[in-house]
Amino acid sequence: MGMVMSKVVEIDGGAEDMALTGALRKASRDAACLLIAGDLSAGLDAPAGWILQLTDAPILPIVLADGPIGTRGFALLLLADVAVIGANAACNDADFAALAELAAVRLGVLNARRVLLAADPLSELIAIGHATRADAPFDAARSRAEALAPMAHRLRRGWRAARDLPAGEALAYAAWFNSVSIKEAS
Repeated sequence: MGMVMSKVVEIDGGAEDMALTGALRKASRDAACLLIAGDLSAGLDAPAGWILQLTDAPILPIVLADGPIGTRGFALLLLADVAVIGANAACNDADFAALAELAAVRLGVLNARRVLLAADPLSELIAIGHATRADAPFDAARSRAEALAPMAHRLRRGWRAARDLPAGEALAYAAWFNSVSIKEAS
């Protein structure tokens, strides 16, 4: 059995909803990490199929924000497993209350309150450890994607098991999955 090469796929976060959903579906087939960057200033159209797709995808989403951020961009930041915020990133007075449920699911209720009620939600995302600020955000995001690609699928599976299973079952799954992964690597 040959070794599967982990791959980073870059997607334009400013694409139309249907195009973004299609790009995510395609990337989920053969990518390990997904780097989402570009124009994140748009509003959030409902229903956005890409939200559910990013929530359950086996790929590790890394979102880069460096410019105006609307509700769509903020939703992408919340869905990111790694969020990198550049010096030029700023919220564009969007109504983030529409993201209350998503924020609570992704950050927990207390951190969602901290972020959504903050005068500067981006600084609050950094303060709670959900995002990092970088002077060269694209380089930082790409570097993180390449470093995490070899373990991305295992991380996502583990986080999904922890989210969806009772604690004991999630730990048993992790032990089983890790033993299988070690045998396959040998």
